[in-house]
Amino acid sequence: MLCLVALLVATAPAAPADSAPGLEVNGTLYGWDRIGRFVLPGETLHLRLAGGGAGCGWVAAFGEIVNGTARSADWVAPAEPGLYSLLAVGGEQTRTVNAFVMLPFDSLVDGRLRGVRLGRYPSGGPFERLGRPRGFVEVTPENESTSVSPRYTLGEFAINQSGGYPKYIAIREAIVLKLELLTDLVAAKGYGDRKLRIISGYRTPVRQRRTSGHRQSAHMFGAAVDVFVDADTNRLMDDLNGDREVNRKDAQLMATWVDELEAEHPELVGGCGWYRRRSSRGPFIHIDVRGERARWHQ
Repeated sequence: MLCLVALLVATAPAAPADSAPGLEVNGTLYGWDRIGRFVLPGETLHLRLAGGGAGCGWVAAFGEIVNGTARSADWVAPAEPGLYSLLAVGGEQTRTVNAFVMLPFDSLVDGRLRGVRLGRYPSGGPFERLGRPRGFVEVTPENESTSVSPRYTLGEFAINQSGGYPKYIAIREAIVLKLELLTDLVAAKGYGDRKLRIISGYRTPVRQRRTSGHRQSAHMFGAAVDVFVDADTNRLMDDLNGDREVNRKDAQLMATWVDELEAEHPELVGGCGWYRRRSSRGPFIHIDVRGERARWHQ
C-alpha cells in the first residue's frame, strides 16, 4: 500500500499564463497527467517542471528526493523492486509518475526469473540500437491496472503472458510514448480518442519461439506492440477507409499514419508491419522502436 508523505514541497513564483505546463523526466517532456517510468534499483529520475504556476513541489512516499527545488528535483529509486508513485505539483495541476523498479536483467538465470520460465536471450539484440532489456517489471493483480500513460495500463503490455501471477515483462518508455502519439494521431484522423486495442505486447523468448518463425523480435525486448483501431469495441479493426469492408487495406492505412508519426518524431523510428485478416483474427499493425526504419506486410 502506498502512503504518500511530503518529502519536499516548495513554492515558486507564478508562471506566465501562456507557459506550457509539463513535466520533464530524464530529458523527455510529457504533457500527460500519468507517466510510467521503468528504472533499476538505486537509479535516479531527473525531474523538471515546465510552467504550472505557483505552489510547485514534489511529494513521494519512498525513495529519496535530492537536489530539490520548486522546479526540479532528483528522485532516487529504492533498492527493492516494486511500484512507487511520486507526485509533481505545479500550480493547480498534479502529475503522477508511476515508477516501476525492475528486477535487473542478471536476475534471469538459466532462462528463469524467480522461478518463472521466460527463456534465454541471445548475447546481443537483433537490432543495432535495441539491446537486451535492462530489467523486468513484475506484474501482479495489484499493479496491472496501474497507468503507464494517460490511456494505457501496465497489464495491457502483459497480454501474452499466460498462467497465474506474478508475470514478468520487459517494457520501454519509448514504445509507450509512440503508442500514445499514434492514438492521438488516430483521434486527429476522426476516429475518436479511445485507446487502440493491444493484441500483443511483451513476448518471452519461449513464447516467441512457439508462436513465430522468427527467433528474435522487438516484442522480446519490450519495444513492440501489435494494435488496431476498435472505436466501436467489437474487437475487430474498424473500417478505416470507408469501403464497407475490414481487410488489409485498413491496416495498410494505419501504417501510413505510422509513417506520418515517425516523420514528426524521428527519435521513435522503427518497424511497422501490416497484417491481413484471417479466420482467427482481424487485420492489425505492428509498431516498434528498434531505431531503424523497416516495413513489411503479410
